Amino acid sequence: MKKHFLNTNHLLLALLFVATSCNGQLKSDSLKNRESQKKAVSVNDQLMTRTQGVSSANITCELQDRDGNLWFSTGGEGVYRFDGKSFTNFTTKDGLCDNSTKSIIQDKSGNILIGTNAGICKYDGKNFSKYFEADSLAQFRISSLLEDRDGNIWFGAMAKGIYRYDGTQLTSILYKYEHPIFAAKYEKMISDIIQDKKGNIWFSSFNRGGAWRYDGKILTHFLPSADYYLFNEDERSNAYSTSATKYVHSPDYITDDMIYSMREDKAGNIWFATRRHGICRYDGEKFTSFGEHDIAVRHGIISILEDKKGNIWIGTDEAGVFFYDGKTFKNYTTADGLINNSVRSILEDKAGNLWIGTRWFGLSRFDGKNFTTFSDYKEE
Repeated sequence: MKKHFLNTNHLLLALLFVATSCNGQLKSDSLKNRESQKKAVSVNDQLMTRTQGVSSANITCELQDRDGNLWFSTGGEGVYRFDGKSFTNFTTKDGLCDNSTKSIIQDKSGNILIGTNAGICKYDGKNFSKYFEADSLAQFRISSLLEDRDGNIWFGAMAKGIYRYDGTQLTSILYKYEHPIFAAKYEKMISDIIQDKKGNIWFSSFNRGGAWRYDGKILTHFLPSADYYLFNEDERSNAYSTSATKYVHSPDYITDDMIYSMREDKAGNIWFATRRHGICRYDGEKFTSFGEHDIAVRHGIISILEDKKGNIWIGTDEAGVFFYDGKTFKNYTTADGLINNSVRSILEDKAGNLWIGTRWFGLSRFDGKNFTTFSDYKEE
C-alpha cells in the first residue's frame, strides 16, 4: 500500500480523543449614494450586521478578490464585502438578483459572479446585473460556481444538473441523470465544482449523486458500493447501528453519496467532505476513509481546507474545526472562542488568517492564536 498524505491511524485516534474531551442595472451614481448612506463600521467595531431580519442566516466565506476584499454569501441577507476596515452589505435594493446567495467567484475580467436563488448576478465594481438575459435562466437556483482555466463558467442549478457557458453557448450536463438505485427521486443538487491540476472538472452532489469527474470527453461517476445501500448506510436512521453485521468500506469506492464540498491538495489528492462518513481522499487509484465511524464526524464534514503551509483544516457540522499539521491534531470549538460549532466554510486570506462562517450568522477570524468575532451573532 502506498504511503498516504495523512496517517489514517493518527487521524482516527485524534478525532476519537477530541470527541471525548466549528433585471436591470443600477446607475453608478445611485449605487454610490446607496453605499454612502450605509452605516460605517469603525475599525474598533468591525461587525457584519443583519439588514433583512433573517435570524437563521448562515454565513459562507467565499472569496478574497484581487483587491484583497473578502466576500461572504448568506441565506437571506444578501452578500457582504469586507475591505479590512468595514463591511458593505449588498441586497436586492442595490440590484442584487436575490438575497439568498451561494457561491461567489471572480472571473478573468475581474467581475464578481454571485450564485443566487434567482440566477447568476454579476457585479462589475459599480453595478449589479443579470449574468444571463434570458428570463428562464433567472429562475435557476444556483448552488455552485466555477470558472475553469479556459474561461468557461460552470454552474450547478437545483434540479437542473450542471451547465457550462463558453461565452456564447450554454451546454447542459447531467440534466438527464438518474441514480442507479433511486432513479430520479432526488433533485440534482450540485454542491461543489472544482478543477484539478490535470484540468479535470469535478462535481459533487449533496442529494445522493456522489461525485463525477469530467475530462472533457468522458464523465466518470463515483458512487459507494452496493453494500453501502444493502446495509442502509444512505439512511440516517440506520447509520449508527450496533449490529454485529456492519458495512465495511472498500477502497475501490467513495465512502458516501452525499458530498458537501471537495478540495485538491498540493499532492494532487482529491478530498471529499461527506455527510456522515468522515473525510474521503482519492489518490487516483483508491479511496481512503478517515474517521468515518468516529462520533466527532457523525453529523457531517462540511468543508476542507489545505492552508499555505500544508496544514489541513476540517469544518464539521457540530464539532467545530479540526486542525492537522502532519503530526498532531487539535480541535477548536466555542470553548476556544469559535462563534459556533456548526461550521459552514473556511477561507484563508492572503495574510494567512482563517475566516470561518457558521450557522446563525456567525463569523470568526483565527490568526493562529486567537478567535475574533466579526458578526452581530445572535442565536434565536
